[in-house]
Amino acid sequence: MFSEKYAPVMLSQIIGNESAVSMLMNFAEKIHKGEKTKPIILVGPSGTGKTSAARALAYGNSFELLETTASDYRDAETLNRTIIPAGSSRGLFGKTTVILMDEIDELSKKYDTGVERAVDKFLKSTKQPVIFTAEDYWDPSIRFLRGAVERIEFKKVSHDVIFAFLKKIADKEGIGIEKELLDMLAKRSNGDVRGALNDLEAILGADKELIENIGIRDTKMEIFGVLDKIFTSVNFDISRNAVMKSSVDTDMLLNWVDENIPVRYSSKMSRRDAYYNLAKASRFSAKANRTNYWGYLRYSSVLMSSGVAVSNDGYVKLLRQYSFPSKIRHMSNTKENRYAMNEIADKLGERLHTSKKKVIRDYLPLMKRIFESEINKLGEKEALEKIKTGYGLEAEDIEFILSS
Repeated sequence: MFSEKYAPVMLSQIIGNESAVSMLMNFAEKIHKGEKTKPIILVGPSGTGKTSAARALAYGNSFELLETTASDYRDAETLNRTIIPAGSSRGLFGKTTVILMDEIDELSKKYDTGVERAVDKFLKSTKQPVIFTAEDYWDPSIRFLRGAVERIEFKKVSHDVIFAFLKKIADKEGIGIEKELLDMLAKRSNGDVRGALNDLEAILGADKELIENIGIRDTKMEIFGVLDKIFTSVNFDISRNAVMKSSVDTDMLLNWVDENIPVRYSSKMSRRDAYYNLAKASRFSAKANRTNYWGYLRYSSVLMSSGVAVSNDGYVKLLRQYSFPSKIRHMSNTKENRYAMNEIADKLGERLHTSKKKVIRDYLPLMKRIFESEINKLGEKEALEKIKTGYGLEAEDIEFILSS
């Protein structure tokens, strides 16, 4: 995946957020000098480079990195067994160990209440530099941290910077892609660098219409990130919140999850259970669309997120890169045909006094056979004139029906 292939390994490779990068460089310099450092928290929207910057700080300065995520904060016992011992010991060959506690704002009330006390104890005892990341600094679940950390803010990256970055990647990959297309991706990313990079990879070799299905990124989660949360989390709340925070359309996300269950889950049992819950999610989504009662989407959202997540039996790996949903790809490729069919159905619906859906389903297959019979009987020219007059169709409409 491009997001992994082009992940920065030094702070100087982080694009945008120069002020935040400068503060991180000062943080690294203090560590090298052996000065006591106050824990820092990197705050900002998803995809702006918080986690990448923390990793780049460690790699670029030859520090060891101990990285944890929200699933590691489920109870005090886990913290006491993993993070706390690391804070009081040196790394391999006496190296400094940077302890990264990613997504600390994912702390939930359903987690063990001892987690806060364990983190507080850890910060008071650790001899190693600590970095937290969070999207929402003011989240009530991390208010206990605010007096103990220094805040470094990451902001959405500008359109021009993202455009230049995408252009650089496209050139490296030898991708012949129009500047207008790159510009559109940069605008739609809404400051999310990782999201823009994932979108660039997703549309390779696809029609331009597929861009419309990616959507404007105006919330915390972008689609690859949502998939990661669903497939790798065993926590009910984390997977559900990932979907709730996402701006991705429910039906769109259903297609993405459907396409990529085999990408993440390797065991037959996990796949079976995941598809079972996804099927129930699809039924609720269809019912919402059919009845216009959108409360059903709540059930759909939980089933496609937490329902799929709890199907994980522990054998989770990235078997290949995420696949763009084949159904959406097909819809895009057949968009022109569907548009033409709808236009013809509108014309015939008025004349036949019936619905467009009934025309497409019942009348067009019958008309095709009638038209073929007329052409065989009268010849093409005479038959076309008769059909045009009788049905109010143009020559291209008749050709479409005959070829469909």
